[in-house]
Amino acid sequence: MTAPPTLTVEGLRVSASSGDILRGVDLAVPRGSVVGVVGESGCGKSTLGLAVLGLLGRTREITAGEIRLDGERIGGPGFDGTPGLRGTRIGFVPQDPFRSLDPLRRVGPQVRRPLELHRGLSSGEADRRVAELLVRLGVSEPEPVMGRYPHELSGGLLQRATIAAALSCEPQLLVADEPTTALDALVQVQVIESFVPLVRELGTAMVVITHDLHLLERMADRIAAMYAGRIVEFGPAARLLQAPRHPYPAALLESSVRTASPGQRLAVIEGQPPRLPGTFEPCAFAPRCKFADERCRSVEPRYDWPAEQGVACHHPLDTTR
Repeated sequence: MTAPPTLTVEGLRVSASSGDILRGVDLAVPRGSVVGVVGESGCGKSTLGLAVLGLLGRTREITAGEIRLDGERIGGPGFDGTPGLRGTRIGFVPQDPFRSLDPLRRVGPQVRRPLELHRGLSSGEADRRVAELLVRLGVSEPEPVMGRYPHELSGGLLQRATIAAALSCEPQLLVADEPTTALDALVQVQVIESFVPLVRELGTAMVVITHDLHLLERMADRIAAMYAGRIVEFGPAARLLQAPRHPYPAALLESSVRTASPGQRLAVIEGQPPRLPGTFEPCAFAPRCKFADERCRSVEPRYDWPAEQGVACHHPLDTTR
């Protein structure tokens, strides 16, 4: 019998008082794999991560679909099974390490807390485990780092500390929300080159939420492109980064420095991404798409699920070019 994916999201809707933010999201993350969720700001990708973590807050709720961890239902309408899982079976790497740590406490006690709380380790044992992880993450002298306050450390060291905290209990699933946005380009590469191999060694499945396709080229096995609260294309990272079928990820690639030559003017995606919640045409990307026709404005495009790859488009690019 084939083991279920570490994370399964099916038909997920998340709503606020004014309407839907996620409008039916399907996603599967196999054990030990890295899946990137990419899209412009406001497309709903961070809400997806918060839904998986059970951290939507009071103003948003799951209204349809479900979330499963290793086949076990952990989220659905009126149900949240995540409180006992966060920190143990589910880890989280936040976008801004400067805001995620208490500025009045030294870094060490904060980073070792998951091991004390969930694994029952003493402070000395937890410190040794965290120090080992920091060395694996490229910190040559972890003890001085753990003894300092957050404001005394660089962004790269702080992000390594939050990654060590997230991985300390060897979770089955890790959600990383824009994990290198606050870092300069060189430090981004250094963090990724130590972070991803460690995740794979632990067998942890990871969801990376980002707008940076160049980042996913370095990290992801699979990519899901998200627009207006829905996934519009998903599939192997190598294929999607070379030959996307949906016009939206294709436009993201064309506007990325990843594909530009020195001195070349970057392409832009005409128009603005829609605001969530909102009212959309059957294909939400149609107002910005040069291939859109009457069918796109009257019939909602869908893909088969579950599947290894799919595209929600009536005119996939391999048939329109």
